[in-house]
Amino acid sequence: MSDRITHLDTVRGVAVLGILIMNSISFGLGNVAVFDISAVGTHTALDWALAIFGEVFADQKFMGLFSLLFGASLLLFLERVTDRTAHPVRLSMWRNLLLFFIGLLHSLLWLGDILCVYALCAPVLLMVRKARATTLILLGIIVFSFAFFTPLIFAGQFDDAGLRAVWGGDDSHPQAGAFLLEVLCDVFSRALGMMLMGMGLYRGGWLTRSIEMITLQRCLYAIGLGALLSAAGVVWVCLQEFDARAVLVGNLPNTLATLPMTLGYLGVLIWWDGRAEGVLVRRIRAVGRMALTNYLGQTVLCLYLAYLIPDWWITRSTIAIAILAIWTLQLLFSEAWLRRFRMGPVEWLWRCATYRRWSPLTR
Repeated sequence: MSDRITHLDTVRGVAVLGILIMNSISFGLGNVAVFDISAVGTHTALDWALAIFGEVFADQKFMGLFSLLFGASLLLFLERVTDRTAHPVRLSMWRNLLLFFIGLLHSLLWLGDILCVYALCAPVLLMVRKARATTLILLGIIVFSFAFFTPLIFAGQFDDAGLRAVWGGDDSHPQAGAFLLEVLCDVFSRALGMMLMGMGLYRGGWLTRSIEMITLQRCLYAIGLGALLSAAGVVWVCLQEFDARAVLVGNLPNTLATLPMTLGYLGVLIWWDGRAEGVLVRRIRAVGRMALTNYLGQTVLCLYLAYLIPDWWITRSTIAIAILAIWTLQLLFSEAWLRRFRMGPVEWLWRCATYRRWSPLTR
């Protein structure tokens, strides 16, 4: 298993670039704009179009891709270190403990960090690492389904004013604790469910084989079905005039849509990687090989831009311009870096700490 599976780099690259679409809204407009697209930053028709596009095609989906690959990568790591150490599981646990500390440091800059969640899911993944592919996929679907029921369970504990206060950052509000619990249940269910499915897809060989045209068509149908579900949720919330509890419950179609859309994106990207040659796919692969560096780098860049740009100028349209600028920078930087170095700088530090020895960085 010494050769890289390049299409996984491509999928990972698209995932980390796509995650910026939603994370940048939190950086630029605050969490209230993530939950309610009508709250702030939607002043023009273009703003509304970008908000709806993000809800339908980006929200949850790219995190789903990232989570799928995290589960697959855990099995891939165990396979690659089995011949190097007598305790591959122990090494994996140590590696993910380091990831947890990286996430803690990242959370000092931004509370939206996802690395801590991934690291905390790793022990569960290791416990079921020997299960069959179908068992892992079924278990993943079951765990993911909890995210669908969580808003229904918690919706009765909130009112419009309370939710908006919490979204606005009022941590002292009486409903803040219940909302935090709802968010944690939702995030862990979606992340862990997708990771288990990623493990199952890798073990079954679906992540290492090429995508044929008939499978591509099914992937496109899955994306279309998911887009219709997500769009239906947005329409329903609009009809409810963006009542906060309606926003919470109206996210259910989007959560349900995440599963087919994420799998559809996965198949389309694997198919594209197998047939595309040129600058774009090469640079996206480079972004994927440096996914951790680029994920953390996005936070630094967004915080810097949020500091430079006046609040009155920040809308979804200006955020879209910033996203394009950051994408361009990371596509150019990642390929240029990997021409000279073996891996990204954060990946290198993580690798050195994992094996507790210095690894060569330059080519």
